[in-house]
Amino acid sequence: MAKQNLFKARHLLEKYLSGQCDENEKAKVEEWYLTFNQEGFDQTDDEIISDFVELQKRLKQIPDVAMPKRRRYIAAAAAVLFLLLTTGLLWQQISKDKPAASHTTHDILPGTDRAQLSIDGQAPIELDGQKEGLISRGLALRYGDGTAITETNKVQLVTLSTPIAGQFQVTLPDGTKAWLNALSSIRYPTAFDGPERSVHITGEVYLEVSKNRAKPFIIHTEQQRIEVLGTSFNVNAYQDDDQTLTTLVSGSLRVTDAKSAMQVTLKPGQQAIVGKEKNIQVNTINVEDSYAWKNGLYILNEEPLSQYARKIERWYDVQVDMGPYGNTRLSAIIPRDAKLSEVLQAIELKSDVRFNIEGRRVTAMR
Repeated sequence: MAKQNLFKARHLLEKYLSGQCDENEKAKVEEWYLTFNQEGFDQTDDEIISDFVELQKRLKQIPDVAMPKRRRYIAAAAAVLFLLLTTGLLWQQISKDKPAASHTTHDILPGTDRAQLSIDGQAPIELDGQKEGLISRGLALRYGDGTAITETNKVQLVTLSTPIAGQFQVTLPDGTKAWLNALSSIRYPTAFDGPERSVHITGEVYLEVSKNRAKPFIIHTEQQRIEVLGTSFNVNAYQDDDQTLTTLVSGSLRVTDAKSAMQVTLKPGQQAIVGKEKNIQVNTINVEDSYAWKNGLYILNEEPLSQYARKIERWYDVQVDMGPYGNTRLSAIIPRDAKLSEVLQAIELKSDVRFNIEGRRVTAMR
């Protein structure tokens, strides 16, 4: 939904700037600018991100009004906001005198829907990213549009895995839905016949678990065990990260540290951090930030560039060296469909970082 609203706002502003809006569309844009954020862009990043959410709501709700007179101011403001939307970042201000990143002739595109399906004892199957995800039903494996992929004659273990710059969605045999980010996997049986529904995951996966109190849903990662009754949550368990993050959106979770056996029970809005420390750390966070990736956005809230660099590497299949800028913190809303050059240029708008691209290597420089 967030991605659709972003595209709607971007498209409407683009029509306005190109003179293609009808009178009603012009009125909507201009009424929004006359009533919204009248202080200009002199706000904190958190306030601007909050305003962006409000922008999405207002574009849907503003009634048709008469044409305001402040056309020149509004057109200029529209141009500024359009730049922010197309780069995918919401900043306090735009420094037009900053030089752009050094880019190669051929830009690097973002990841796409693609994955590989492996069934024990069979050759891997490359899945069609143009289909609507994977559905496991009975012993049959099909695409979301009903197209058959394969069928087993007994219960077997299935592994769905995404490569670098890939993502995919799967519906498990019990109706549970899982979204896999890049370099992630989920292993599950073609039927949950035992007393529990047990799966193993790596990387980052968002799950909406089908309720079944008689048969708990158990997730295993390298660092933890998660017991679920029926809930929505995000698990970030990449092996090259120092910690595993489990963020609860709704329902309840019991998280167990695989090494210390320490347990915590999460409430909605909480995140469990399992890492090198002996205790599991529990924080209250804005949970939408953790799973916005499945809706086509990265929402960064004072995130270190070193941490965001890992996401760039996984989604664009590049190597990123942030050098001395790894601890620089960034707040932004970045569409996952943006080209790499757009992402880097957007980072430059808010920081002193400059980037050079050579092949598939990105280097931060002064």
